Order: sequence, then C-alpha cells, then structure tokens
Amino acid sequence: MPPTPRTRILGASLRNARIEANFGLRELARRIGVAPAMLSSWEQARRAPSLADVAGILGAIGAVGEARRDILHIAKSAAEQCWVVRGTPGSPARTIALAAHDESAQSIVTWDPFAIPEVLRIPRLYPDTQLAPLEAFVSDHAIRDGIGIAGQTLRFTARAVAGPRSLTLHVVPSEMAWKAGLTTAFDRYSMDSGETVVYCGQKGLGIFTVDPCETGSPYEADIELIRQITAHHGKTLRHPPTSGPALAC
Repeated sequence: MPPTPRTRILGASLRNARIEANFGLRELARRIGVAPAMLSSWEQARRAPSLADVAGILGAIGAVGEARRDILHIAKSAAEQCWVVRGTPGSPARTIALAAHDESAQSIVTWDPFAIPEVLRIPRLYPDTQLAPLEAFVSDHAIRDGIGIAGQTLRFTARAVAGPRSLTLHVVPSEMAWKAGLTTAFDRYSMDSGETVVYCGQKGLGIFTVDPCETGSPYEADIELIRQITAHHGKTLRHPPTSGPALAC
C-alpha cells in the first residue's frame, strides 16, 4: 500500500525530532531495540510504525509537550487518506509536511493566484536530498504588488529555490487567470509510489488529499489551462538556464 500523506508527515516528523534531539539513526535504533533499517523505513515512510513504536521513539529522544502530542496525534490515524495540517504558512508543522512530500515526489506543479507559492518559500530541511523537478506558476499580481519578488531578485530566488533541481518558473497574467476561474492555490505532487497528492494551503491550515484519478482531476484541467495562458501571454524562467526564452521583468 502506498504511503499516505499522514505516513509521510509522520516519518518526516520523527526524523526531524530525532535530528533535533541529536540522535544518530543507529544510536536511536539500538536504544529502542529495532534494526536501523526498520527505523529508517519508518522515517522514509516505506513502513508505518505502530503507535507503541512512535511512543517508544519519543520517549527515547526525550520529546515532551506540544511536539510529542502533535506527533502522537498524527500516528493515531496515519492510514487515513487525507490530513489537515494546522498552522500558518512557514510554521514548523506545515514546513515539515511540505518537505516530506517534496522529498518523495517525482515531479511537482504549484500555482498560487495571489502570492508566491508556499513550496517556494519553505526552507530545505535536508540540503543533501535530491529534489524533484518543480514547475511553479506565479501571478504577476504577487510580483507587482510587492507580495513576492521582482526583477533580478526573481532570478536570484529561482537559483536559491532550485538548488540542485530543475525549476521552471512561470509568471502568469493575473487578470487572465482570475477570469478563467483559476483562483485556488494548490500543489500537485506526483509521488514515487505512483499516486498523486494534492495540497491546498489556506491562511491557518493546509489540506493534503490523495487524488484518485490523475487524468480526470480538475487540477489537471487547471494546470493545462494555466500552461496555455502562460504559453501565449506569460513569461518563463528556467533553472538551470536553457536556450529557451528568458524571463524579462
């Protein structure tokens, strides 16, 4: 069974908690009495630990308070196909959740009609991890109104965000996108396990759902429509640079 959004978030949360507590993988595995390969499989969401296993990990690393409570809450329902992450954009819970899917994806498409997409703004928790190609659509409204970034700064940010991965950054005419009904921000993660996960971020929470039908998804139709608008009226920047058209802001 492919990992669920909660399983990925649980694994990333356990790994983050272990690293923050300054425990090595082998050291913690020895302390809780499991093979290092098993602990790694939990952190990488290849397997789902039991609630007792999670409690044992948290006890071994000395996790207490809100951090312990939040991780146990995720573990209690890790098999469910959707997950609501509480917190504002940039909060630890949302950062861990997005990073977990970013690291497991084969490709990512993101669109935000009003601001710089959230996945472009999260810090990389594990810089050595090779990340999937990212296609990002940013409205000119976000750039023009100072919500985001502009000019040479946009090029610099593309390099910083991309790191070792391929990034295609499109600037979309906001009025055309809004007129076409493209007013909902979302990320589409094509996962290495074969399924598609859609993330919709709001002011105080983010929602992960497994899309059961990739080809018939309304998000697929939205992505194709945004691509059509961009091809005729938008601007594109690619990193690493290609011989194609460059972004002029």
